[in-house]
Amino acid sequence: MVLFGDKSLFTPSQQRLADFVERNPEEVLFLTEQEIADRIGVSIATVSRFWRTVGYDNMKAFKAKLRGAADATPSLKLETTIAGLDPASLPARMLEQTSAHLELTARELRPEELEETARFMTAARRIYVHAPGPSRALGELLSFRLGRFGLTVQLMAGSGHELLESLAQLQSDDAVLLFCFTRMLPETEVILDCIGRTGCPGAMLTDREELRYGHPVRNSFWVSRGELGEFHSMTAPLLLIEQLILSIGLLQKEAVLKRLDVLTELRSRYANKLPRGR
Repeated sequence: MVLFGDKSLFTPSQQRLADFVERNPEEVLFLTEQEIADRIGVSIATVSRFWRTVGYDNMKAFKAKLRGAADATPSLKLETTIAGLDPASLPARMLEQTSAHLELTARELRPEELEETARFMTAARRIYVHAPGPSRALGELLSFRLGRFGLTVQLMAGSGHELLESLAQLQSDDAVLLFCFTRMLPETEVILDCIGRTGCPGAMLTDREELRYGHPVRNSFWVSRGELGEFHSMTAPLLLIEQLILSIGLLQKEAVLKRLDVLTELRSRYANKLPRGR
């Protein structure tokens, strides 16, 4: 997220501080000046003076501006995104933004973690997927594709007490995949606690760098979705999910191909009764 524009006139300490705030805007809302100073290795005086340097009376004033962006409604996020667009420029701008999201995501992706996640999901008795809100479509895609591979996938309820119905069945030989976008939901906290208590392997997709650490999941994947307060793209999360699906397919290539052959034979056998597209 770009908050401070040209940083060429900043001191090295101010540049470190500005970079930290731009990378972690939502976390900054809950940090004190001392905590920020400790995180990046500068003096508290440097942090205190910084806000006036960038046009704010103090940290409280800066947080008020930042909180306004964080609390933007979906309609405001969309309005912010399309404000600088016109029908003629939209395709090119979308391609440019998509390319940037994919490049940033690929830069952070560790292939060995993707392979490890594919392995423990392949070996799991059952794969539980928590995909709330707009990530639901990605969860359904994953469930559909892995179901074809012969794996058992259960989509958990997005919110509320129904979520506990799935968690009551969670065992150590299961696997869990969570989508955690924008902020940590209470449901996500409950699932992470259950992962820790059962000892089952888990993986998380998130668009917040700070949420990648400190949780009882084996792997956390960061994906680029757009800046705070703007319309969030799902292109990079979709690509990562497709990579995960293909990685799982490669691990059990022969079994997958046999299952797909069976599906092809069934389609041919019952083509008259169940034509495709109905």
